[in-house]
Amino acid sequence: MQKFLAPFVAGFVTAFVVNFALTAISGGKGDTASLIAGIGLGVVVAVAVFNLSGNRRTAAADSGAKQRALAFTATPGKAALYLVRTGFVGKLAGMNLAVDGREVAQLKSPRFTRVDVAPGAHTLRASFGGGLAGQTKASELAFSCADGEIVVMKLSMSMGVVQNPVKIERSSADAVRGELAGMQMTAPDVGEA
Repeated sequence: MQKFLAPFVAGFVTAFVVNFALTAISGGKGDTASLIAGIGLGVVVAVAVFNLSGNRRTAAADSGAKQRALAFTATPGKAALYLVRTGFVGKLAGMNLAVDGREVAQLKSPRFTRVDVAPGAHTLRASFGGGLAGQTKASELAFSCADGEIVVMKLSMSMGVVQNPVKIERSSADAVRGELAGMQMTAPDVGEA
């Protein structure tokens, strides 16, 4: 019930304000066109607020952390996992990322983060929360990494017929090096996954 309240209120207030403004502009004559415009815009706002309801506050990484990440060196005894969110579709919605079932970050597009992982086998899960959870299909990718290895995963959302699938692709540091320099880095939720 709570997740529907904010979108409903936002849509209702938008519909009321738009209808009121259009009626005032037309000289106080409320007509069907202003009512339809208000309701239409209210529905759009309600859907947008519902779809973004899974977003949470994230912190930007400081410039020192970003410079260390852009050096593409792993912490001794660990592998460095770079999670890179790209694409236009759903760019304002935060994508929840978990390694081996542990939440590590939420990324909007275009942003990236870096976490240390122990060498060995892991599973990366990418999904959305809030209103988008039922409209998107979460994805998982199993991967292995060695001590000192740099692992880059590119994440995006595709348009689907019934559900929008989350896409995870393994990439390389050389392929994203220039791209990451111009992106904002999000601080991970954990130091090590």
